[in-house]
Amino acid sequence: MSGPVAVIDVGSNSIKLLVAASDESGINSLFTETIETRISTGISQNLPRLGDEAMKEGCNTICQLIRIAREYDPSEVTIVATSAVRDAINGQDFIDMVFEKTGIHIHLLSGTEEATYIGHGLACDPQLAGAEDFIQMDIGGGSLELIRFNKAEIAQALSLRLGAVRLTERFVTNRDAPMTRDIETAIDAYVRAELAQSNFKFTPKKNRLVATGGAFVVSRAILAAQKGQKINEHHPVLHIDELQALKEQLCALPLHERLTVPHLPASRADIIPTALITIISLLKHAGRERVTHSFYNLRYGVAAQRLK
Repeated sequence: MSGPVAVIDVGSNSIKLLVAASDESGINSLFTETIETRISTGISQNLPRLGDEAMKEGCNTICQLIRIAREYDPSEVTIVATSAVRDAINGQDFIDMVFEKTGIHIHLLSGTEEATYIGHGLACDPQLAGAEDFIQMDIGGGSLELIRFNKAEIAQALSLRLGAVRLTERFVTNRDAPMTRDIETAIDAYVRAELAQSNFKFTPKKNRLVATGGAFVVSRAILAAQKGQKINEHHPVLHIDELQALKEQLCALPLHERLTVPHLPASRADIIPTALITIISLLKHAGRERVTHSFYNLRYGVAAQRLK
């Protein structure tokens, strides 16, 4: 593929753009942008449905990102969508709306395809160079992706309905209030039960846990700010104790106070407690005390395949 490529990832909480090219060192990011556009409201319903306004906002965001991407003269613009669109009974309506506006057909990824592209993305991360045996987790608004790599090949991949928007809608009745212990306990029990039922193998414990997704970006950014650092200056390895402390801090705050926390986007302030509870529950279930955060996510995997 000649020239750079552009990848737009339509997630449950946000819509993200990556413009990338390949060079001797691998995938080179030319431009990235994330616009917080939650299209997943209502995803916890028995028959999940995308709202009309959410679809219009999502479509407008995609059009905006395409205009930005074309400033780099990409040889290809690829749009992919994951859990929110995949699970919605009217997901095809959104795909048709975007095609009508842009002339680009959204590639609706299956859970397996999503996991595979995330795996390809992680392979682009210099900090994981040479790593062959590890476990990857990606928490979004609609789902939690888990991938176990053996000898650099995907040995097991699951997509579980444990996204932060989905669980917040299910368990949190008053998003303006602090998170109560009862709700936290209920979320923790539900996550652990779903993980146990999934039969995902987190063994052997020597294999490190690698994480992608907006919840980890936000958590790392907040923790960095608390130390007077930029996100890239904070070590990518996040310990359960610091995540636990951050969870306690944010759960104790009502929404209007969470909105004042540096580097916590307003659009994520209502779901970050649920995301942190889910992350900590997974770490405890998996018997891990730390997780390594990577910026090389789904978009990098799609770009890497397009640039071959």
